[in-house]
Amino acid sequence: MYKAYTDKSLQIIKKLLIPYRGFGTSLWSMFFATMINRFGDFVGSFLALYLSRILGYNTARTGFIISLVFTASVIGSVLSGWVADRLGRKESLILFQGLDAGINLVLSFMVHASWVPSLIILGSLFRGGARPLISAVLTDLAPTDKRKEVFGLQYWSINVGVALGPLVAAVLFERSLPWLFRGDALTTVFSVLLIATGVQIPQECHVASSLEHHDDRRAFLAFVSRPILMAFSGIAFLSNLTYSQTGFGLPMTVSRLMGNEGPRTMGYLMSLNAIMVILFSIPIARLLRFWTPMRCLFLSGLFYVVGFGMLSFPLSFWGFALSTVIWTIGEIIAATNTGVFLARHSPANWRASFQSFVGVCYSGGWVIGPLIGGWIIAERSYRSLWLATAGICLLWAVLAIAVDRWDRRILSYETQV
Repeated sequence: MYKAYTDKSLQIIKKLLIPYRGFGTSLWSMFFATMINRFGDFVGSFLALYLSRILGYNTARTGFIISLVFTASVIGSVLSGWVADRLGRKESLILFQGLDAGINLVLSFMVHASWVPSLIILGSLFRGGARPLISAVLTDLAPTDKRKEVFGLQYWSINVGVALGPLVAAVLFERSLPWLFRGDALTTVFSVLLIATGVQIPQECHVASSLEHHDDRRAFLAFVSRPILMAFSGIAFLSNLTYSQTGFGLPMTVSRLMGNEGPRTMGYLMSLNAIMVILFSIPIARLLRFWTPMRCLFLSGLFYVVGFGMLSFPLSFWGFALSTVIWTIGEIIAATNTGVFLARHSPANWRASFQSFVGVCYSGGWVIGPLIGGWIIAERSYRSLWLATAGICLLWAVLAIAVDRWDRRILSYETQV
């Protein structure tokens, strides 16, 4: 009986992995490079503790430095798009990640210096600049009929690294602070070497339709001349505006309701989120492989509505766990589909720039979300925060359906032409 159960499980796993066969060395190198790089994101995981406990900054100063770090990341994402579409996407990715690694290596020899935050901010500019380049390179490498699978597997590899990295970072932070920076630098170097030796960008990038043909206009002009991308950017902003509450409103709500058990409960919830992503990203992507990206985004919004809406009620630990399971499914669906939509509407010569422009909208949601959330809690209540969050999720879910219909009309016109 055990053997029969094992054989059946293996058959299911093989069936799930069928779409990922034949990706080639370049794509698999990108997946492993991303996993290693995100695993080694040691400094980012413990930046707040480093500034407050090691450098002795107060709460206000720590928050200000972290805001500058985040702002530098946004600037870097815009800068890298401009550089990559001129220098080359693979070359620019290697450049930005290499500079980030070099800065962390320098920092490892002066962890107590007063001007360390300035270098951390500079490093964030290069790290933030590398992120949109990864998506652009993946678009170059991915067969047009496998983009969902490619972006889904990339998302999975990111979360494997994110789930395991902080465990190592915690040990380094307590026992060997310089190696927190050196470990970050070394994993980034390994990532760079994998990309440099294992990734070959094809001379003719894959294009799915005439929407991806070269556009001779400047990148920003080409972007704003595509109204559907402007609408998509608005949805991207609203979705991250709401999702940002998982890093602000959720821990505050958990702390308020669970008391002294709040920090431990929050740790369990984040572990549950990571486990869900690792176990279910591939099955969910497989299940929804025939859905259009924006219809998937609509479904994602509905899961957010339920998961975040639950938080407007007093919950026990198991209530918080169920809510986390529900909104994590929404996160998985959104993360594995947004890149597919953007790739199909980006001209091949401006892919990095278009990724950067939309990335700014995502980042804007993360910046403004906690500010709005704090104001709602102060002026109204925690219940009002989550009701508002669920309401905004419903809004962008409905907008996603409207954009999906718009996209279908564009696709129909492209087919006719």
